[in-house]
Order: sequence, then C-alpha cells, then structure tokens
Amino acid sequence: MMRHRRHCQPRSLGLTIIELMTVLVVLGVLVTLVAPTFRGMMQRQRVQGIQDQLLTDLQLARSELAVRASASASSPVAVTFGGDGMVTCYTIHTAGTGATCDCTRAVGQVCQPPDVLQEVRTVQLPRAGGISMAASSPSGSSVAFSPPQGLATPAGLTINITGDISGQVRTTVGDLGRPEVCSPDGSIRGVPPCS
Repeated sequence: MMRHRRHCQPRSLGLTIIELMTVLVVLGVLVTLVAPTFRGMMQRQRVQGIQDQLLTDLQLARSELAVRASASASSPVAVTFGGDGMVTCYTIHTAGTGATCDCTRAVGQVCQPPDVLQEVRTVQLPRAGGISMAASSPSGSSVAFSPPQGLATPAGLTINITGDISGQVRTTVGDLGRPEVCSPDGSIRGVPPCS
C-alpha cells in the first residue's frame, strides 16, 4: 500500500484585495479628519506671521521719525491701510498735505505725487491667500506718528487680521504709538484673548 504524500503549499505573504481596500478606507477616513485641522493650523501660523510683520512695520514707522529728524525733516510718518477685491494692504509713508497713498497701486507708485510723499514700505496680501486685513478708527484707516516722541494720531486705530478658516488677531495703536495685541477668538498661541 502506497500512501500519497500531501505537499503543503506555503501560504502567500502578500495582501489580498480586501485587506488592501480596508487599509485604504482607514487611511481615507484619517486624512479626512486630519486635513481641516492641519489647514486651520497652517492658516493660524500665517495670521501670526503677518501680525509679527505688522508689528515690525509699525516699529519701522516710528523709527523712521528718528532717521528723518537726523536729516532735519520733521514731518510725521504715517501708515495707511486699504484694499480692494484683489488685495488688502498697507503703506508706510511720510505724511503731508495735498497728496494721497493708495496701497493697491504698484509698489513704488503708491504715493502720488511722489515729490510730496515718500513711500517707505508697502505690504500687499492677496485675498486669494485666505487672509484679510482691515483697519479702522473714528477718523479713517491710517495712523500718523508725530515727531519727536512718535505719538499716534488718531489714537485707537484698530487693525484686524483674519483667516477665512481660522485665526484672528487684533492690534490697537494707542495714543503713545505703542501697539496692543489680542486675539478675538483666542486662536493665536501666545496672544492673549481680547476682553
């Protein structure tokens, strides 16, 4: 009598289609849950970066007074905010009468006529980036720093920087020319919530 030997086939170590589909479904669910949080975090960081640049530029405007005073020029330095459907923006410029600065114009051509006002710096933020900036005070959307102390006129200019997904920060320029920063929704790390 002969016995037949059975040869055992080793099981394949690959994935079946069902196992592969299960892994893909789980990954899809995880990406769907994490993506909005990640986008919100990225936008909050952009809002904070723009806020940091704004604070640096407000300090630049005040320090420009010292530069101009050493050159025997005593005119105020202003920061004018604006925007249109494409950009939100601001310009640091010398202050004067009979001229205007429109930060939506091409950089270098913002202040007209250029022999009356000098453009120091212009920042333009495309609205397509999801971040908007708006400034307001009882007398308009600009603040002027006057020599020699850098006092602000008008006092109480409020600048809001807002992300369309997440992140809000507010800067208020007091009469001494110093900015105070808070976050209306408390979403920016390291910035106190507004009261």
